[in-house]
Amino acid sequence: MKLHSFQEKAPHAALRTPPAPYLDQSRRIALIGVVAAMAAGGLYVSDSLWGRDSLMEAVLKSAGQCLIIAAVLGRLWATLYIGGRKNACLITKGPYSLSRNPLYFFSILGAVGAGLVFGSLVAATVLGGATWLLLDRAARDEAELLGASFGASYADYAERVPLLWPRVTGYADATEPSFRPSALGRALRDSLLFLLLLPIAELAGYAKAAGLLPRLLPLF
Repeated sequence: MKLHSFQEKAPHAALRTPPAPYLDQSRRIALIGVVAAMAAGGLYVSDSLWGRDSLMEAVLKSAGQCLIIAAVLGRLWATLYIGGRKNACLITKGPYSLSRNPLYFFSILGAVGAGLVFGSLVAATVLGGATWLLLDRAARDEAELLGASFGASYADYAERVPLLWPRVTGYADATEPSFRPSALGRALRDSLLFLLLLPIAELAGYAKAAGLLPRLLPLF
């Protein structure tokens, strides 16, 4: 595969022995899935104390919908640059010129949005905070791997670009962007999980109003 100006391939030997923390990635991803499933169950039986059809609930739900859409579009944007090359190449252009981990950043936005579409600031804070804690640790583990693989190149990149939360200036685009369709397809499938929250939240609201779901967990 041709390597364009926005990526640098790591030396083959550098990728043979990733740091030990990186080996825990699959467990961390599984933990995120467990947390998400538990949160979904809790939100289904929660009750927004703002009151159904109140102005505050409408504002929270609209904000959540915007964040989820931004998360989906942002993850697809980042995948166009890194899809299929994560930790094998150093990508520094596009969204990666603003944050070293834009996929994680947009996932956190999606988690906050997931809580808001259920009309709850508490759920948004808990989901966003838990996702941030898990992904921040993952980002630091991957930074160790990339630092070992790319040395001075990554050190210079890390000095200029924040680990997770994006900077607002310094955007640089790729002159010859490329992506793998299979990676973009996986990102689209993952995005469906976020998008499905929109109709699910609405259906849950109608079911609670009709008395089909219990209201066991009052939340602001």
